[in-house]
Amino acid sequence: MQQPSRLASGVRQFASRVSMKVPEVVPGIRPGGGRMTRMQSSAQMGLKGLRFLDKTSGSKEGWKAVERRFDEMSKASGRLPKESFGKCIGMGDSKEFAGELFVTLSRRRSIEPEQGITKEQLREFWTEMTDQNFDSRLRIFFDMCDKNGDGMLTEDEVKEVIILSASANKLAKLKSHAATYSSLIMEELDPDDRGYIEIWQLETLLRGMVSAQAPEVKLKRTTSSLARTMIPMRYRSPLKRHVTRTMDFAHENWKRIWLVTLWLAANLALFVYKFEQYKRRSSFQVMGNCVCVAKGAAETLKLNMALILLPVCRNTLTTLRSTALSHVIPFDDNINFHKVLAGAIAVGTVVHTLAHVTCDFPRLVSCPSDKFMALLGPNFGFRQPTYPDLLASAPGVTGILMIIIMTFSFTLAMHTFRRSVVKLPSPLHHLAGFNAFWYAHHLLLLVYVLLVVHSYFIFLTRIWYKKTTWMFLIVPVLFYACERIIRKVRENNYHVNILKAGH
Repeated sequence: MQQPSRLASGVRQFASRVSMKVPEVVPGIRPGGGRMTRMQSSAQMGLKGLRFLDKTSGSKEGWKAVERRFDEMSKASGRLPKESFGKCIGMGDSKEFAGELFVTLSRRRSIEPEQGITKEQLREFWTEMTDQNFDSRLRIFFDMCDKNGDGMLTEDEVKEVIILSASANKLAKLKSHAATYSSLIMEELDPDDRGYIEIWQLETLLRGMVSAQAPEVKLKRTTSSLARTMIPMRYRSPLKRHVTRTMDFAHENWKRIWLVTLWLAANLALFVYKFEQYKRRSSFQVMGNCVCVAKGAAETLKLNMALILLPVCRNTLTTLRSTALSHVIPFDDNINFHKVLAGAIAVGTVVHTLAHVTCDFPRLVSCPSDKFMALLGPNFGFRQPTYPDLLASAPGVTGILMIIIMTFSFTLAMHTFRRSVVKLPSPLHHLAGFNAFWYAHHLLLLVYVLLVVHSYFIFLTRIWYKKTTWMFLIVPVLFYACERIIRKVRENNYHVNILKAGH
């Protein structure tokens, strides 16, 4: 951060007017126990002083003039009342501000402001007010903010000091924006939303502000310290930062997390179930783990091919959004979940296909004839197939057709094609755009027909009710079909007249 982001236009005015000009900054600040603590400065930093104190130290007569006015105002009791303090030190036109300054200096010395002060005490006040030490000036300003001395500033306390400072300097515009400036200060320095800031944070802010005209190297050193004060405590440690970000992410995305976790668990369970099932079958002795992997992937494909239809049932989702289920299920993420399911289908298809064509088929073809006939003969009609035979079979042909259609549809569904980012030459330009995506997606209906045929003619399962693909698909397909019928009826009964279309 080269400079504070939101304070540049507002608070910089405040800092430059009610704070001080520093020729050189020596950062040496650290928080401790809720109170401001400082390291000893390596050098005494000369400065002209806080703007509101310039009025007291700028007089040529100095303390002699103040002493003379004290004698005139305290003839009766020998004590100077709070009401006369401003006039006595030369701030007669800023009585309200002078009164707050009086209370602050009195509080530091445990003096009751109502009882007034003696000449000796006034001399102490004057010495402190005219001290050119940077830390001394800042301490006066901070103590004026921190009225209860707890080392913590609320927004109201910061606002009050800005108003008083503006009044003392006759800055009407600054005074009118005091609430905005105090809000900006709290917004920047209270990233944890605790409702208060510590003295050391405001000190860091002022140091950074008043050194804005310092050389670039010094400015970077100061603003980096300022940046650290604006980072929430939970982000200052790498471990805490990681934990907090993880917790924030979980809090914001818990609906997605539990749903995706449930979906992943279901896929994993189906894969493991089918894998273990085929390890105990005779086909395992011929094809080994390859057939287990292929069948496990196929089982996840059944689930995901069924689920992928549900997120696009728009009428049903519209109804469900107004139910209690919307509190636990992110229905508005339906398209994102649809895309996730499509990705899972693509992965499952690749795994299933590669396991078959690169491992299962070669092992079936090369298996010794007597072993093949003994273990898998009934499944293949007691005829050992060749590689072309397997590709030309019903499962092989339907599988190849499904891969072609899904590859075509998935490609046109990609952002670059769907949004016409890719400009294809004629006549291929018709393959890009929303219409191409829409109609290509409808080809996937044919994939569902091919999937049922594919599963019905598989070699390794002969009993019909153990061919479970149709069981996964029947409910979602019927559900989606009803959706489309309802949508078509509504389109026929309700018409929209397009009055104007903008490009």
